[in-house]
Amino acid sequence: MSDTVFLLHLNDEPQPVTVRTGESLLEALESAGYRMRKSCRNGVCEICEIGLQRGTVKQRYPSATYNNNNAAENVRVLACTATPLTDVWVNIEGLIAPGEQSVKKLVCDIKGIESLNHDVYRVRLQLPATGSLAIEFNAGQYLDVVLPDGKQASFSIGSAPEQGRDLELHIRHIPDSDMSNAIMDHLKSESTVELELPKGDCFLQAKALNPDTHFIFGAASTGFAQVKSVVEHLLANQVPNPITIYWGARIEEDMYLERLPQQWEAEHANLTFVPVVSEPENSPNWKGRTGLLPEAVLEDFSDLSGVEIFASGSPAMVYALLDAAETRGFNEKQMHSDVFAYAPRG
Repeated sequence: MSDTVFLLHLNDEPQPVTVRTGESLLEALESAGYRMRKSCRNGVCEICEIGLQRGTVKQRYPSATYNNNNAAENVRVLACTATPLTDVWVNIEGLIAPGEQSVKKLVCDIKGIESLNHDVYRVRLQLPATGSLAIEFNAGQYLDVVLPDGKQASFSIGSAPEQGRDLELHIRHIPDSDMSNAIMDHLKSESTVELELPKGDCFLQAKALNPDTHFIFGAASTGFAQVKSVVEHLLANQVPNPITIYWGARIEEDMYLERLPQQWEAEHANLTFVPVVSEPENSPNWKGRTGLLPEAVLEDFSDLSGVEIFASGSPAMVYALLDAAETRGFNEKQMHSDVFAYAPRG
């Protein structure tokens, strides 16, 4: 005997979800990539309660059969224990479609803050353990730090999604900036901080990559935080793609955590790290590459038509890199950068 299949129609979604024999509404939704509120999965907590607008379902616990033929009314059922007896139409508050992310404001613990060089600090945060406050983000996205007076500042997430609840930020302290001072004062003196995340459309997902694509990462200053998140995500998923990281700084003292990408290079044959200093005259002990980051890329690549570039830095640096790359057969569609969203050219 073949399985009986019913259709689950969701909110205003154009495509229904298929529910097979024995599947609960929640199981069918999760199989299709949807996410919703849930906890115990056995009907006790009632967190997964949804509105049945039309159709008939049988609920395992608490045991009951619900029927609704009036779309103007909602009959409340539990998605985790309800199985359909007909095609059904439901309304689910807070339903998250496949690939969609939910931006949340929540309070995180400040686990530590350490100086990385003369003006950059690494801030370690921990997200709440509560399931209802769980956050999912993609490698390369950013967050907003929200101060008690409501003022906000954006920072790249410097840790990969694989680190779970632990987040890392790289924050440059600018003494002449009231906002920078306020952020640092709060992070050093308080035990918690309010965040809003995730944000940004500039990210990479290991599962969606063409394995033949060569990735070039161009970071300036604390733009390395965003690159760090993406590269650690790619390495954690053992992607075979060639990866070349260029990290530009004005002087040698502006570098920080440079031993980390050096370690990546030593441990992964597909990764190359190229630090570049633009003012060697002010860096007497510097023995590495000198000049501007875009110039270094052009020195190493005669053809950029088959690469994708992930650029993190000031608008001036990003657009200079784009212009330089286009002289080597590069197309703007192959570049990923938050700059395109907050500082579009022209």
